[in-house]
Amino acid sequence: MPVSSPETPVAQRAAYSARPTLLIDGTRSDAVADTLRSCVVREAEGGLSSLALTLSNWGVNQGSIGHLFDTGGDIELGTRLKLYFGETSAPRAVFDGEVHAIEAHASTGTPPEMIFLAEDKLFAARLARRSAVYVDQSPADVVRSIAGRLGLQPDIGELGGAAGTWAQLNESDLAFLRRLLSRLDCDLQLSGEQLQVRRTADRDRGTLSLSMYSQLQQVRVIADLAGQATAVTASGFDVAAGTAFTAESTGASPGPGSGSTGAELQARAQPRSEHLVPLACGDEAEARALADAAFDQRARRFVRLHGSTEGNAALRVGTTVRVDGIGRRFDNSYAVVEATHRYDLISGYQTDFVAQSAYLAAP
Repeated sequence: MPVSSPETPVAQRAAYSARPTLLIDGTRSDAVADTLRSCVVREAEGGLSSLALTLSNWGVNQGSIGHLFDTGGDIELGTRLKLYFGETSAPRAVFDGEVHAIEAHASTGTPPEMIFLAEDKLFAARLARRSAVYVDQSPADVVRSIAGRLGLQPDIGELGGAAGTWAQLNESDLAFLRRLLSRLDCDLQLSGEQLQVRRTADRDRGTLSLSMYSQLQQVRVIADLAGQATAVTASGFDVAAGTAFTAESTGASPGPGSGSTGAELQARAQPRSEHLVPLACGDEAEARALADAAFDQRARRFVRLHGSTEGNAALRVGTTVRVDGIGRRFDNSYAVVEATHRYDLISGYQTDFVAQSAYLAAP
């Protein structure tokens, strides 16, 4: 079980304004800020963050009372929105993307609202399906090629993987990248103009300590053996050597946390092996890498935590959270795999997140 460490304050002052800061095509608009009713930013593994921005659509417009966001307003389809959360004196950028849908809400007894729906620059990567073949290229080469097509700068790190022929068959660029990187146990995220690709175990977006009944306001956590295996195997045929092969994995990079793994606890009840089909692999080394990736992905989902905290713009996908105050069994370190930043006029700024760990601290 990790040693408990104090929480880092989300602001330097005891009382502060956490109202989001919004830039519209790079410019701050006080008129739009005054109509803000709520906003929700969602991000998860696999990239593509989204924003739902709700504004009041009734007020004084050019000297008369009426709709504020008719055509020709400050925000239209294609408008770039950049949203910052946290203390207004030192906010952090959480979303940067373009409006791709506009929705109107109206009902008797309440003022009308306009909702602007936006996604980050990976929006273009999910639109059109294509078929393509990447011949004699490493996974890093494929990522660079797709990033260039999307106008993004690749930030790949130690991606690994042997050169080969990769087929994109009637898939969007985003779906193809997710499928390719899953084989290597890697994740992609967008940061500004950079397409960042990292091995899941190597992601480092900082560490936060969260205590129950303090910054951590609500939590639900479950350890479930249903998806756990004690071993994962993959097999194939090496054409060059003329031999069949089978590789087995019992884990390589389980991620943060300490205690007993799901595989260890499953082995006490009934050992259970999973065989990967129909993933193609050319040699034993590739089969072992595939088995390692599949085993670790299962292992990390052993303990899943859903939490709600005081709004914290530092809580992002890839952040490690140290949780305490929920009992010895579940006080542990977890990797964040989903984060939702929300603000409204009633509850203020809150952050919901999903995190996971391969370990049960005190079974």
